Amino acid sequence: MSNLYMVMLGGRHKNAFTEVHDVVMAVGSSLEDVYPQLKQAWFAESKGLHIDAWSEIHGVSHEGQHYQIQFSNTQPRPSDLKLYLINLGGYHPDQFGELHRYSLVVAENPAMAKRYSKAQFAEQWQKQHVDAVIDVDDCFEIDQIQGRYVYLVEADYQPTYWENCYIVLS
Repeated sequence: MSNLYMVMLGGRHKNAFTEVHDVVMAVGSSLEDVYPQLKQAWFAESKGLHIDAWSEIHGVSHEGQHYQIQFSNTQPRPSDLKLYLINLGGYHPDQFGELHRYSLVVAENPAMAKRYSKAQFAEQWQKQHVDAVIDVDDCFEIDQIQGRYVYLVEADYQPTYWENCYIVLS
């Protein structure tokens, strides 16, 4: 069975002073099964490439409905709901640097996905400070991974599993 994996990769880039990161989507039967996809997706040096966090995602909820994530060789209809990866970025007055939160949302289009993700922020994150600035840095449709199309099927699903870790890939 194919599962969706969202993985935070970390490593070095020749032009960076500090470790760099990226979030990569992969499909496979286990985390170990997607290692080759992760290595192929990495844009920087292979030496020191590692996983900092990963999640096995079976479904997402949207407006009280549950959607299983399934894969097909057939392209979905343009009117079908879509899956989006949202990268929320923001600043906290007491911390140096930009903070990030990543989420998957179901929406009809990117504008709606951004709106839903900001609403999730208001509901799920710690109470924000008045002077904190939060915005959607990135909004990517997750439509095809490893040549397979993503389908959202209205149905219950297994809970998402996630883990912060340090797994060396190279």
